[in-house]
Amino acid sequence: MESAANTIYRQKPVEYFPTAPALTLAQAIREDDAVRIDAIFKQHPSLDPNQPGKQGVTFLFWAYSHHHTNAMRALVAHKANVNQPLRLPDGKGGTETTHLINIATEGPKDELLVALLELGADPNAKDERKMPALLNAVYSNNYTRMKILLDHGADINGTDSAGGTAAATLASLNNFEMVHYLLERGADWRLNNGEVALSTQEKSVGNPEATRWQIKVKQLLLARGVKFPVPSSGAKRYAAIRAKWEQTPEGRAWREKLDALGAQPEVVGKA
Repeated sequence: MESAANTIYRQKPVEYFPTAPALTLAQAIREDDAVRIDAIFKQHPSLDPNQPGKQGVTFLFWAYSHHHTNAMRALVAHKANVNQPLRLPDGKGGTETTHLINIATEGPKDELLVALLELGADPNAKDERKMPALLNAVYSNNYTRMKILLDHGADINGTDSAGGTAAATLASLNNFEMVHYLLERGADWRLNNGEVALSTQEKSVGNPEATRWQIKVKQLLLARGVKFPVPSSGAKRYAAIRAKWEQTPEGRAWREKLDALGAQPEVVGKA
């Protein structure tokens, strides 16, 4: 979506807003002229600040695409809806729905994201893929934006369409430093089928610094009552067979060894 936003500012206002007074307003937005924006609304009280132009471009989106925060504030002061869904071309002849906050999460400037949040943008808005803004930031590897969203009320346990949380996603990507950060901020490790604990237990990262954070995550989970080893993803499928095997001397010895390894706070990965 951000690539679409990057092309809009290159076009003339008439490409999206072909007639006055919308065209006049678009020109004032391009100049980031808040005084003129106020004057246009006073002169045209019936002008809808949420009126979509061509290709679904709204006045707020037009201002955002120019990185004009003064114009954005002026528009919101005149009742522009910062949470209005945007129906933009998908490049395949159709449209897809998103919100300015989702675009800004992957956008070029932190201050644009902050400005939208301060103007009332919903930090939990989801795009066409049912992806909340927080996970947009995670998948963009932009942890500054992730923290900005959390500081402005984003749900730390918000999920995507598959039930994945930010913490579980980061654990699957071996970013245990950010997993630790989220856990300390209150992320629930039990969501997404306990993927955080399972990844912490089983991932073999191969990077000393990443492994150090992986161990710190395990220690934090142990302190919160997690009993390692946690069941693997196939544990339920073979539970009856395993339970029967663990009644044998070989199975009991294996279970004792596994439990002893799991209880060690610095053992993760291949061990």
